[in-house]
Formats: sequence, structure tokens, C-alpha cells
Amino acid sequence: MKKNLLLIAAAALTLGMTACTDDVVEIIDNTGDVIETPTIKTTADLVGTEWNYTPEDIVFVDEIGDTVAMIPMSDMTFTLSFDAAAAHLAFPENVSMMSMTQNGDEYTMEELAGMNFDYVYDLATTSGTLSAQGTDAMGEPMDFQIEFSYDEANDDIIIVLPIAFEGMEDSATGVQFVFTR
Repeated sequence: MKKNLLLIAAAALTLGMTACTDDVVEIIDNTGDVIETPTIKTTADLVGTEWNYTPEDIVFVDEIGDTVAMIPMSDMTFTLSFDAAAAHLAFPENVSMMSMTQNGDEYTMEELAGMNFDYVYDLATTSGTLSAQGTDAMGEPMDFQIEFSYDEANDDIIIVLPIAFEGMEDSATGVQFVFTR
């Protein structure tokens, strides 16, 4: 069954980095072999890398702690890859991401296979911004920025997206997405 997610406004991400030295982080692959990977110290260190995010299954429990339902999510893997020009977010095949735009009294929908973002990174704060341009619900152009951080100890890119109902933006809840290599 295909999971449908509605993307009301196109989001844009920008990552960028500054220079330093390349330390090495040991990553263990599925066979137990060590893969030596340079940590992200510069923008150039991102080029050619690929990161994945797989959500955890959603489990509903009753008041005594018994599982009453589960929504499988672990079969969805989002991919964030970098080249010299942009960051590319690809959606899993079993997920439909839709962009909806209003044009006067009519709405148009477009299925997205992925999104492209400019990126910048600040070594001093180990954080950056993913940026893009899109349109708001009225079809007007708007800029999007999503903050991210790099966790050198775990070699992860972490994006915290504020999620809120329309009109309640002041009470947004941050949802964390951890991308790993």
C-alpha cells in the first residue's frame, strides 16, 4: 500500500560548509568490516556523499501498555545526497509526495519524486541551512530555509522540522530526522 504525504508548500534546503582538516570516523558495514569515512569539515566533504533516513514504526499502546496497533514506517527510506551544485532529497517508491498550488479558485497537484536544495555549512557551529524557493498556498513565491546540524561523534546530519497547525505556528513541535551514511 502506498503511503500518501501531502506537501502543502515546496520546501527548500541549503547546506554549506567551511574548511578544516579531514578526521576519520570508523563506520561498520553489514559484514562487520570497518569503512573509513572522513568527517564533514568542509563543503567539499559533502560532495559525493549519500545519507539515509528511515522512520521508526509508529506503535499505539493502551493505558496499561499493551500494543493495540502499529503503522509500519521502517519500509520507507529517504535519501539525501550531495553534489557540487545541490543537495538532493529523494522519496521512497512507496511514498507519494504532492505539491499543491492554488491558482485563483483552482488547485493543482503535482507528484514529486524528490527535491533539490542549495546548501551552506558553518564549521564553527557545525550547523547549516538548506534553502530553496517555492510557492505558498496562494501561488505566491516564497523562500524556504530549514536548519540542520552535523553530529561529528555519530557522523549524522540532523534536521529538526517545526510542525504546527495553520494559525498555531507559535506552538510548533520540532520533529527530528536523523540522516546517516
